[in-house]
Amino acid sequence: MTIAEIKKLEWEDKYSVGVTEIDDQHKRMFVVINELLDAIHTNTPAEHLGNIIDSLVKYKIFHFATEEKYFKEFNYEETETHIAEHHKFNERLTALKEKYPEPTIDFAFELVDFLEDWLINHLMTVDQKYVKCFHDHGLK
Repeated sequence: MTIAEIKKLEWEDKYSVGVTEIDDQHKRMFVVINELLDAIHTNTPAEHLGNIIDSLVKYKIFHFATEEKYFKEFNYEETETHIAEHHKFNERLTALKEKYPEPTIDFAFELVDFLEDWLINHLMTVDQKYVKCFHDHGLK
């Protein structure tokens, strides 16, 4: 896949978990990924690229903490499995950061490729599993 072939991510209702707080966080992740795509297309300097990547990492930590707070609060039965998915994400991100110690366009391109695949798959499969639990506990 080339840079020109990567399209911006667009939120679709099928990604929704029906919880405004979490959907808004997922949408924010789409925005940051799209900022990264813009940076790739415009060959943004490494410093700005690094800022976008740092923003994404910080937001990912915040988002995972939000989901995991509700898992604990609602005694979600798939907590361990879901958290393991979050750990896999973190491991892959760490491996990418080790592969590219500096925020280069190559790093950003590989990161976007990984993020798009992971996020869409995660939203469509893993996150959908907690929808009933969250709704049953009044989270909308």
